[in-house]
Amino acid sequence: DYQESDERMTAYFTIKDLIEQGKEYNLVLQLELASGQQIRYYTKILQVEEYHVGEKLAFVKKFHEDTFDKANVEENLAIYLESNEEGDNSTFQKVDIHSSWNQVTWGDLYVTQTSETDIDIKEMMEQTASFQVHYRVSVRHQGEEYDCLVTEYYRIRYTSERIYLLDFEREMNQLFDERKEVYNANKISLGIQDPKEVELTECDGGGIFAFVVGNRLFSYNVSDNKMALLFSFYDKENNDARATYDKHSIKILNVDETGNVKFVVYGYMNRGRHEGENGVQINMYDSGRNTIQELAYIPYRKSAELLKQDMEEVCYAGNHNKFYMMLDSSIYEMNLSSKDCQIIESNLNEECFRVSEDGKMLAWIEGGSEYGAAKMTLMNMTSGKKTEIAAPAGNYVQPLGFMGNDLIYGIARISDVSRGSSGRVFFPMHTIRIQNEKDEVLKEYQQPDIYVTGCEINENQIMLYRVKKEGKEETDTEGNTAAASEDVEEEKPVVMGDFTEIENDQIMNSREENVGENLVETIVIDTLETLTQIAVKNDINAESLQLLTPREVLFEGENRILLPAPEELVERYFVYTIYGLSGVYTDEAAAVNAAYEAAGVVMNDTGNCVWYRGNRVTRNQIMKITGGEAATESTGQLAVCLDTILEFEDVNRSTQYMLDSGKTTIEILQENIPDIQVLDLTGCNLDSILYYTNQDIPVLAELNDGSARLVTGFNELNIVVLDPTDGTVYKVGMNDAASMFEENGNRFITYMRIDQ
Repeated sequence: DYQESDERMTAYFTIKDLIEQGKEYNLVLQLELASGQQIRYYTKILQVEEYHVGEKLAFVKKFHEDTFDKANVEENLAIYLESNEEGDNSTFQKVDIHSSWNQVTWGDLYVTQTSETDIDIKEMMEQTASFQVHYRVSVRHQGEEYDCLVTEYYRIRYTSERIYLLDFEREMNQLFDERKEVYNANKISLGIQDPKEVELTECDGGGIFAFVVGNRLFSYNVSDNKMALLFSFYDKENNDARATYDKHSIKILNVDETGNVKFVVYGYMNRGRHEGENGVQINMYDSGRNTIQELAYIPYRKSAELLKQDMEEVCYAGNHNKFYMMLDSSIYEMNLSSKDCQIIESNLNEECFRVSEDGKMLAWIEGGSEYGAAKMTLMNMTSGKKTEIAAPAGNYVQPLGFMGNDLIYGIARISDVSRGSSGRVFFPMHTIRIQNEKDEVLKEYQQPDIYVTGCEINENQIMLYRVKKEGKEETDTEGNTAAASEDVEEEKPVVMGDFTEIENDQIMNSREENVGENLVETIVIDTLETLTQIAVKNDINAESLQLLTPREVLFEGENRILLPAPEELVERYFVYTIYGLSGVYTDEAAAVNAAYEAAGVVMNDTGNCVWYRGNRVTRNQIMKITGGEAATESTGQLAVCLDTILEFEDVNRSTQYMLDSGKTTIEILQENIPDIQVLDLTGCNLDSILYYTNQDIPVLAELNDGSARLVTGFNELNIVVLDPTDGTVYKVGMNDAASMFEENGNRFITYMRIDQ
């Protein structure tokens, strides 16, 4: 049943008997055009008793309107803002809940809202909710009008007494207009922008550079004084909501000395021949002809946000018309001339590969073999040259990162690598090396009985996280003790209890930062506060400046590259925050930690919610678990906890035999409980894992001495645990429990129920 008018179609349909109360569903609206093309729109629906959606929306609308009411700021906004020293009051590009009242109400800007207020519901729970608000404003300064796109982010909590503002941020970005008076001496003023979002790439010598600002790509020829707009979905004639939709990105691949620019546009295509599609468009700007040509187009069937996450990992143009990109945990190499494509490596998780900051160098180990690889590959994607790096006999090798274009990797003895009962690997590295693509070892870090478990790279400093082996014979780098045989795999594996954490160490690198001839910088002025600008190597003559509009060269024939599908896909976890998709992980614990810090949500590949922060009740206990059998010499504490979990799920098994036969905790739970997904949440804190106890799912905690506990409940001050030492259930203070679990590495195992 639908009705049509000149501007709107209104449709009605009934879904009451098709959905369950309190369960979230995807709703897909499919339209078919007269041409036969199908168009799909995606949203979510949720039927609940009372989530107070109207009251929450009204709060967001009023708060937004009150930011333009400086006269009544104290009575309208004071109760919600948390203005303090954490707030940055030096820029209008980003303000937040900690900014001053004056900053939130636009300071001394002469600002006018010029569009409707669009509100997106990003998350809706019984108490909490998250929103995004989109609109445009005009800022008047010294006789000029500047258009800006603004996005506000809200996270609120509803109670019967009042609504609390948990978080608020506002981002503002000016629509750069190259036709206005934005040139002064050697400066190009980009206006109110996030300088970190301005990408600038120059040719050797800096005579020509390209830059991306506000999802528009320009090139500037310094000597010829020519500015060309190479790509934009919006311009003077197309400046509406469709044209400024921001689910795409532009990356500059290279700029040569003649002014040719190769670049890629990826994400949702707002306009043009690919309008409505998600994909990757590779383009070339020919400076001599002043033309733009599409070299290839790669369609993508999943979301623009997911495409962006992968393209930010690997996206590089090499010699001989080669192009490299990452999609769905696979790295592809394609020839833009022949349109041939192959998979370099698939099934990669985040520990299996590393990419240099400039995207030129790539190192990887065979998919799925992290912490267990005898060799890895280092590739220069400019030349296509590959170098194999093999571990010494009896050792594994693991890529850690890059310092510039030099690879940092670690070497660990097979005999030192151990796997806990959950299946998580402990990988102590006795040697850290920095090696260039010429196979030259530039630095080596090695200390007796000192092992590195991880590193953090920050500019020219490498922070090493270290442990020390206690009470063991010294072993050489080939894995042999002074009196042992050369067959290191016959040695008794080292357990984590033989290592003690010690202070971190550092490796310093003296490499010099490559500073370009043309730089992105910021300047502070009155009223507008902090502005972003480009400092050009020579002065710009604004009067003689030529503004170029390239012509598009249409490709005749098939220009699409269809990617071969990998044989298997690694399981991934998606973290959503008030900003949208903020991270993709193959490790569930890393995903939960990221979501915990950002008050977000974790989803898996099948659309099931893995974890979210918020809406936990003040107390809950799994009353069905009243106690268990006490551990004995033949049945350990871990087996008692596993038996209790299986019994809770109406499964009768004796797990000690499974443990003795080499089964891990995760394997035992996954194989014996139907319709679940087991989660290894090692490294997550106690507060985050109580989400599962709140869902009436027990959480297994393993301790360093081999003992175990089962978390079965909580209240404001305590948690409830099953102690398999005597099979009793009792309370432990929340702070004491958090400290105990943290001292034991926060080694938690739990599971989620899967919707079929």
